[in-house]
Amino acid sequence: MHERPGSGAHGVSFEPPAGVSFVMPVHNGARSLCRALDAIIAQHDGRPIEILVVDDRSTDDSGKILAAYAAEGCVTVLAGQGRGAAAAINLAIGHVRYPIVCQVDQDVVVQPGWMKRMVEALSDPDIGAVQGYYITPPGATIWARVMGLDLQERYRRIRGGHSDHICTGNSAYRAEALRRVNLFDETFGYGYDNDMSYRLGAAGYRLVFCPDALSLHFWRSGAYEYLVQQYGVGYGRLDLIAKHHRHVTGDDVSGPGMILHAAGMFVVFLGVALAVVASMTSLSVKPIMLAVGSLFLALMVERLVVGLRAAIQFRDAAGFFFAPIHFLRDLAWVAALSTWALRRLRGRAQRPRDSM
Repeated sequence: MHERPGSGAHGVSFEPPAGVSFVMPVHNGARSLCRALDAIIAQHDGRPIEILVVDDRSTDDSGKILAAYAAEGCVTVLAGQGRGAAAAINLAIGHVRYPIVCQVDQDVVVQPGWMKRMVEALSDPDIGAVQGYYITPPGATIWARVMGLDLQERYRRIRGGHSDHICTGNSAYRAEALRRVNLFDETFGYGYDNDMSYRLGAAGYRLVFCPDALSLHFWRSGAYEYLVQQYGVGYGRLDLIAKHHRHVTGDDVSGPGMILHAAGMFVVFLGVALAVVASMTSLSVKPIMLAVGSLFLALMVERLVVGLRAAIQFRDAAGFFFAPIHFLRDLAWVAALSTWALRRLRGRAQRPRDSM
């Protein structure tokens, strides 16, 4: 008696494990690329796996590193056109063979069991995407630790495992879901993952947070790198709000407190500018400065409280640096808001590199 394909010795039907396609956009990622790729390769558990890497016109040693991995048959390298991560991911998705797409960034090192847990979380066909849990590597700088701790503090607001925002770089998607909503919006630099999440939700898919799927995130480690990144975050958030008006107050990962804090700091700077103008006239400066000072103090106290709570909850003294570092973040966001507004007034089209 011949057994049917997909049947066990007693005729019991079983489904072979679904194949998984890993997708990684790379741009000047030589510093962490080997660690990231080795961690993906180590996820092999017997199911079919492929690793598609898009070299998006890197100018460092990323190309040489990828060529070595490709020569060993570990990865397939595709040539990007330098149009940003969203376009690079879309290029790779056009070549995937398997129904599950795990998207991992060049500075992310997935931990043992990550793939298994992410795939299990996608077992319900109504679930379109899953996000894992970022942790900061030991020995990271204070800038990286504040980035990681801030995200951990925001993760705690996600209740019941369901979220309306799946962050790329540490995520798994159902390939058919991505194609159904026409892939990632390539006009975004920062924010293409938010945009994808909102569109998947509108299409009826559920999004899931999987805190047991851990990955190390090698955040930007210096002050300058941090501020450049935060400028991009602020700029991209405005592009996102312009497309998705109902998310003006953020989402489950980037909540209203984060958005209102930046807006409040913008008001502070407007108030200071108004006070300078008033000092050149007969208008009284004192009421303006009192209002501005009170708002600034409230914003700093809020960061002190949140930082203290995070430091205690996660046992990381980086929380004590939330107020000063997030003040600098606010400065970057105010600069981004000002630049974005001027460009919009001039009618300039949205470009991904503006927020990258």
